Amino acid sequence: MKLFFMLIYPFNFCLLRAVSNMKSKYIKIGIFFLLFITIAIINSSIRLQLFGAGIEKNEILSGKIISEINSIFYQEKAIKIDSLMNSITSRYRFNGNVLVSYKGECIFNKPFGYSDVIRREKLTNESVYQLASVSKQFTAMAIMILKERNQLNYDDSVTKYIPDFPYKGITIRMLLNHTSGLPNYMWLVDNYWKSDKVPYNDDIIKLLANYKLELYFTPGRKFNYSNTGYIVLASVVEKISGIAFSKFMDEEIFEPLDMRNTFVYSCLEKNSKDKLCGFAYRGKKYRLLPETVNDGSVGDKGVYSTTEDLFKWDQALYSNELVSYETLNEALSGFKIRDKYDIPYGFGFRITNKNDKKVVYHHGRWNGFRTSIYRYIEDRNTVIVLNNTSSAFNSTIIRGIQDILYDSTETDITHDIVNTIITSGVESAIDMYNLNKPGKKIVLDTLKISKTYQLLNNSDKPEIATKLKLFKEMYVKGELASNKMNEKNFFELITLNDN
Repeated sequence: MKLFFMLIYPFNFCLLRAVSNMKSKYIKIGIFFLLFITIAIINSSIRLQLFGAGIEKNEILSGKIISEINSIFYQEKAIKIDSLMNSITSRYRFNGNVLVSYKGECIFNKPFGYSDVIRREKLTNESVYQLASVSKQFTAMAIMILKERNQLNYDDSVTKYIPDFPYKGITIRMLLNHTSGLPNYMWLVDNYWKSDKVPYNDDIIKLLANYKLELYFTPGRKFNYSNTGYIVLASVVEKISGIAFSKFMDEEIFEPLDMRNTFVYSCLEKNSKDKLCGFAYRGKKYRLLPETVNDGSVGDKGVYSTTEDLFKWDQALYSNELVSYETLNEALSGFKIRDKYDIPYGFGFRITNKNDKKVVYHHGRWNGFRTSIYRYIEDRNTVIVLNNTSSAFNSTIIRGIQDILYDSTETDITHDIVNTIITSGVESAIDMYNLNKPGKKIVLDTLKISKTYQLLNNSDKPEIATKLKLFKEMYVKGELASNKMNEKNFFELITLNDN
């Protein structure tokens, strides 16, 4: 464009000389006027080309100054988040890292506690966590990259890439959105794996082929969260790319995004990585959790990362750096089963809403690690919580931070309370209730608790129903807020938590 403008100026000069030699006065005036307009437009265009692009690239202020200005306005929220986290840490033994971004700016990133709670070694912002099921979104991205390169289609049969896969009619898409009906590979390994060697993905495919357990349902007919599906997806990536899943992830995702402390790790690797271990609080003290027979497989878990690297990942998902916007939009959208049942799950992300705006999120839980990432994509807000001590406070932390980001004074904790009772017991639910109570209006729907109790009591989980009943009775009697429990309830509480 600049070359065009450089060439047209000599042409204009020659044209002016020719016009000056014309005899007609009116023709001269007309042509001079047209030339004046033309030159004015050209000058304006040059300025737009030369200076407009510079402003777009460099902005009026540097990114650093913009961040510093934003921090002035966002500081109050950061102070509130810090106060919330200090309260949770001191009262409920939260141990982990938390990062919060507001309107695309990181306003809070801080470690709390220890990387090794036994040796009392401090966490840092570079501490590397097993992401557990938060890994699934990275596996899904690997599939999306291959799809954009025309190396696969979502509706291809898995057997096209893994001929030994024993189930016909299951597609890549069904693995991505948990509609395959595949059996639980961990149960299969626990019951049928006889070797001393820890199984890798290929070994699990062979187990599926050898024993061919019955599918839970006809593929595509229902939604059932499946770790097995993402194990198979990682194997598909290896078959198509011809390289190890870990290497593909390094070359195609982690390195392009400058995620320097992120990697895929299998316990089958000879070289140990610099990463955290998982712990659990048992018998009034923390205990180190060793790796299991299921720590060799990857895809459903196995990505290790930091809060800072996950923020880089979060920001990359607002661009087309890895895949197109169209591909990303599909991955972050729900779908219908049988054209009538809405399923709030995309590819490696669950989907909900806040103030009628889309929120995509996922939790992970594995061998002492609990991980969460919430992306309020229309507002460009993000909350990342990573912990390595099995404590069940991620949802409470996220909800508290969400209230700060959105200035909320009322919160319904019923669903989180029920989930906590199911996964961690009554005592953790009591802690959650008391943690949320100060400073805000709590909504606890006892009718929903009763309905859940009835549902579980009529199922094969009556022991969990009993826990729900105990919690509700204590709430009605006012024994949760005061933390007063009579001897009978205390005995029931300890007994139930031992199950």
